[in-house]
Amino acid sequence: MAKFVENALSKAEKFVAENKKEVAIGAAVTTGALLAAYAYRRAQSAVPSRGPYPVGSLPSDAYDAVIVGAGPSGSVCAYYMSRGGAKVALLEKETFPRDKYCGDAVCTPAIRILEDMGVLQELVANNEAHFADAGGFVSPNGTSYIGVSKAKLGEAACCAVKRINLDIRVAKNAARAGADLKEKFEVTGATFDKAAGLWTVTSATGTVVRGRVLVCADGATSRLATKLGYCTEAPKGICSRAFIEGGTHNTNFDGVCFYPKWSLPGYAAIFRHPNDELNFCYYLIPCGKEGYCGEVKESDLARLHNDAIKADPFISKAIGPNAKIERMRAASLRLGGQGLKTTFDDHLLIIGDAAGHIDPYTGEGIHTAMMGGKAAAESLLAMRSTGDFSKQSTKQYEAEWRRLYGHDFWMSKAFAEVVYRFPILLDAVASEMQRKGDSMMAKWAEIMTNMQPKTYFLRPHVAIPLGIAVVREFIDQKVLGTKKDNYQMLPMPK
Repeated sequence: MAKFVENALSKAEKFVAENKKEVAIGAAVTTGALLAAYAYRRAQSAVPSRGPYPVGSLPSDAYDAVIVGAGPSGSVCAYYMSRGGAKVALLEKETFPRDKYCGDAVCTPAIRILEDMGVLQELVANNEAHFADAGGFVSPNGTSYIGVSKAKLGEAACCAVKRINLDIRVAKNAARAGADLKEKFEVTGATFDKAAGLWTVTSATGTVVRGRVLVCADGATSRLATKLGYCTEAPKGICSRAFIEGGTHNTNFDGVCFYPKWSLPGYAAIFRHPNDELNFCYYLIPCGKEGYCGEVKESDLARLHNDAIKADPFISKAIGPNAKIERMRAASLRLGGQGLKTTFDDHLLIIGDAAGHIDPYTGEGIHTAMMGGKAAAESLLAMRSTGDFSKQSTKQYEAEWRRLYGHDFWMSKAFAEVVYRFPILLDAVASEMQRKGDSMMAKWAEIMTNMQPKTYFLRPHVAIPLGIAVVREFIDQKVLGTKKDNYQMLPMPK
């Protein structure tokens, strides 16, 4: 018996020893695999510290960067690159001052960049910027709240600036910083010489400029990015604009968004400019079925815009019967990176509206254009110092714009879908504003103007009260029937 026990113990010890060996081998293999994967990821994300094009190797007739498009993204990029010592060509197909059809809302991140550039001071001195304080929105069932957010936030969340004024001041400021601004330079083509590491950009008149990096900043339709194969489809959103002459309307607020249920997640908005002038705009946001913006199509924009002025009970009241309104104009919107294969490649970046850097829920793109333009400039200056402009280096630009605002695009898209399918969410927010006042209005303003990301909605101190508000609104509307639908309008023509 003792011998049997001894043999059993011996076998057990041997089994444990063999298994310890296998466990040790398995642990070593696993650790090795993890270290290899980590090393691979580090290698993939590493930016070369040295490249074939050091400072001083640029031909005298070439530029460090050729930026196509002198809107907010292109001009901001040109300004910061020039301020950093780079040689930049900034190409604009038109002549300043030139207009751009837009909602004209300049959100907080853009205000800070304009201030850093010295442009904000120019706009204020020339009475070209109106800072918003009194604002709010009207929900799909007609629940409304207009409050003042500036006191709660400590600063205005946005200001209204006409693009005809904004764009020229930013572009001319870039020129003063050293950028070579070339107006009436309509780009028709661009080719890359891999051996020389240079782009050749050609205009409609045959003029040629060369540069180490090509920056596409030519707007939502981006003919250049499309021609080069980086943009694969037309924009799917659209917005309208019509200025209303000061003193001819009844509006007494700075900015209000209106959410008629028939165009959700799209909306209309009125923004006040200096001299009591208004901008009335309508945004249609891609959502739902392919080719649709909720229940409507882009082709419905003119009908929605004009009918809202005449028949919407809130908009028509704010505008009044004697308002002098200009003819509606429209512009395409490329939202949330729609249709772009990539925003970077060897010796190439795509920025601003051309890259689809427009918020997929609000349709706002001025602040993201400027933030992206500055991020592109900082990335290019870093590349200039190393002499490497390969895809391995240009990808640091994409990492930066995703960190700044791109990480929030998925939430904006999801929020657009939720609002489209469940309008009661906006009703609940408006009702909560009526209950809590400007403190709730300030939270909403922070999120809508990119002072806070959309994921702010998921934080417990916001999500829990909002969830309770939605339940309360559902009971009031669907169970008790105490909430009437005040957002009635004349039948919309088909």
